[in-house]
Formats: sequence, structure tokens, C-alpha cells
Amino acid sequence: MKALFAAIFIMIFGIGGTAYADGTPHIKVEGEVWMADDQGVRLFTLPESYYIRINNLDESFYYITFNGVSGKVDKNSVVTVGYHTEAPGTQKDLTISDEFGEFSAINLKSSPDVASESVCEVPIDATIVFIGEYPKEKLWYYVRYGETYGYVRADRTDMPTPDYPAFVPEPEPDLPASADPDGSAEPEDAEDTVLKIVVIAGLAIPALALIIFLFRRGGKRRYRYEDYGYRRGDGERYYSENERARIGERDYRNEVYRPFDRDDSERYTNSDD
Repeated sequence: MKALFAAIFIMIFGIGGTAYADGTPHIKVEGEVWMADDQGVRLFTLPESYYIRINNLDESFYYITFNGVSGKVDKNSVVTVGYHTEAPGTQKDLTISDEFGEFSAINLKSSPDVASESVCEVPIDATIVFIGEYPKEKLWYYVRYGETYGYVRADRTDMPTPDYPAFVPEPEPDLPASADPDGSAEPEDAEDTVLKIVVIAGLAIPALALIIFLFRRGGKRRYRYEDYGYRRGDGERYYSENERARIGERDYRNEVYRPFDRDDSERYTNSDD
């Protein structure tokens, strides 16, 4: 089923290409929405009101990329919007707080817990990239250092509380008058579009089968007088031009004849017989 959704989605929106239509659906983040990895492990919360482009979908999840990190969100936790040309993230360069100046480095953690495994050491004077928040009793940030991702306590950075530009959605452009004369049309969400494609495909397949059936039926050989000839009034066989061409009989075109009549035996007989 996931493969079916993916195939339909690719046909509609050209996922994997280098250009996306303005109508490519995005999720709209409202409230607490978690982004998880492929195994369902929560990574961080998405900032509220952000529009994030959908890369793929299945029965339960939308697959997205935010701040360079790929993951999935529960479809029940978000709504979709049809239009947005640019969906910037919240990436921001951070440094380690001056309070830790006496240390040479701090550790990035594999999970938002001081007791979790360290994934790498970050020099005190290094820059890390903020990706998202992990709210707990103590706020943690999901960050990137080089090619390594991990967690650091927010109060150990120079941004102890979230401070990044608020997201302002771009307004949807006016639709052509012919497409939306009263301006009341609303963009379709991804599932509505997929449903329409499935319905159209379901109707098109039987229609195609009917056309093929009728075409093959129309191509069958029909019984015609000119194929099987006529019988003359005196009972002598009269051959049609088509039949004479096959058997090489003499030319009977000036002879008097009557057409055969078709009886219940599915053959042509003389009307006087």
C-alpha cells in the first residue's frame, strides 16, 4: 500500500525532480508536533506555524525534510496546505556558553539525557547548528556539529531560550479568473488529490477494457454477399468479384441473379429454395 501511495504521489507531484510546482502540498504545524526518524524515535519538535513540504506519504505518516533532517510526522497531528514556494527552517549558528569557558570541550549526546552516550566532543570555541527543540524539564536542542547530529542542553549554549525569526507564510498568488472566477476555491490537500487520481484510474481501466473489447469485436469477419456470392435464378452459382479473385472463375457480372437469404442455419440460401 505504501508503494501505491508513493507511486501516485510521484506521478502527481514529480517527487525526486529538481523543480516543484507552487501547489506542492506542505504540512502546517500547529501545537506540539514531533518529527521522528524512520524507526519512529522522536528527534525534536517542529516550530509552530511552519509550512514544511511533503516528500512522500503512507497510511499513517507524512515524510518530510526540515533543516536538512529527513523524518516523518503523524498525519493526525498536522493539516496540509496546498501552496508555498519556500519553506525555510530554523537553522541558526550557536556557540557554547561563556559559563563553560574553563572546559576545553563539551559532549553532544545521543539522546536528551546527561546519562546517554556521547556522540562527539565539541570544542568550546566551535560553532554548532541549531536544528530543533526537545522539550523536557530542562530544554535540549537537537544540533549538528560537522556531519554529526546530537543533543546539547539549551542552557549550555549562547541561546538558552529559543530565539529565531518567526515564520511568516507567503501569501498565495491570485488565481486566474478563468480558474477561480469568484475567488472562493481552496487548495486541495494531498489526500484529496490522491483520492481523485485513484477514482479516475478506477474509472479509466474499465473504460479502456470496453474500448479494446469493442475494437476486437468490430474487427471480426462479417458475412457479406460480396464475399460469398449470389445464386442465379436458374440455380447456377454466381460468384462475387471478391470470390472470383480467389478462385479465378469467369466473369458473371452481366448475369441475372438474386441475393441469398440468411436462414436459421447461419448460412445463405437461395430465396426460392
